Amino acid sequence: MEYVFHLSIPLSAWIILLLILIVLFIIALIIFIPIITFSIRVNENTIKASSLFSYKITVGKEDVENIYVVDLSKHPELRPKIRTFGTGLPGLNLGWFKLANGSKAFLAITNNKQGVVIKLRDGTYVILSPKNIQEFINTLKQLGWIK
Repeated sequence: MEYVFHLSIPLSAWIILLLILIVLFIIALIIFIPIITFSIRVNENTIKASSLFSYKITVGKEDVENIYVVDLSKHPELRPKIRTFGTGLPGLNLGWFKLANGSKAFLAITNNKQGVVIKLRDGTYVILSPKNIQEFINTLKQLGWIK
């Protein structure tokens, strides 16, 4: 006959495990709350892109030099090179970046396919890829942002 005995888990080990889980949970919130709460609001005069706590930009119609739609995979000059304040995950770029062409850009892109590029008069770019991009483009046309 064989008997098996195990060690009891000390209270300190449970406390360390709990602290690790709390830290991981906080990190997950810091990363995912901005993504989940991000929205793009458009009216006749402004485009506002923002999340609950951190990333935001407001573009006035008078600030826009050009708006166009591109396949981002075919425009390497519009690829983010340096993240200055934002979240960069595989398939997601959200926040402020420096582009390959050297320009400053606010990005809210979730794929490298189609994106709406808003070039501002000061040389800054705003590149967005909302969930329903065709509806977004149609709204911009309807409100006179794209001619």
